[in-house]
Amino acid sequence: MLARRVGTGSEFRLFQGEHEIGRVTGTTVSFLGFATRDDAALAASVAHLALTRRRGEKPQSATGHSEVLVMDHGSSQAVIAPAGVLATLLPPTAEGSEVGSWGFEIGLLPEEGVDVFAIGRARVMWHALRNTGVYRHMQQFHADHLAAV
Repeated sequence: MLARRVGTGSEFRLFQGEHEIGRVTGTTVSFLGFATRDDAALAASVAHLALTRRRGEKPQSATGHSEVLVMDHGSSQAVIAPAGVLATLLPPTAEGSEVGSWGFEIGLLPEEGVDVFAIGRARVMWHALRNTGVYRHMQQFHADHLAAV
C-alpha cells in the first residue's frame, strides 16, 4: 500500500498498485470500492478488529460477520457490534467516493492523527483486509473492472 499526500494538509490517498483503495484524513481512515453494503460492513469489522489488536486492546469478542449489524446512526449508517460502533458506512453517492461503490470509515484516536501514525494504522487495516481475502470484494480487484481500466 502506498500513501500519497493530497495538497499540503494531512489528507492522503491510499493506493494498491495503481488502484485507489482509500483515504486517510486527519483522524479517519476509509476504504472504498466494495460492491455491496454487506461487503463493506464485513470489511469494516475485519479492519476494526485488526486495529483493536494493534492498539494492544483485547477485542470484546471475536467479531464475526453474524455479530455485526448495520443500523442508521444519525444521517448515516454505522457498523455496530456488541463492542459498540465500529465504523461508518460510506454509500456509493457519498462525496469523495470516486470509485462509485460502498466504503467504510473508521475513526482513529486523537494521538493517532499524526500523519505517520494514521498511515501506519491504515496499513494495519489494509493488511487485515488482504490477509483475510476481504479485499477481493473490492471492485478495483475484479477482472471486469481491471479490463475496463
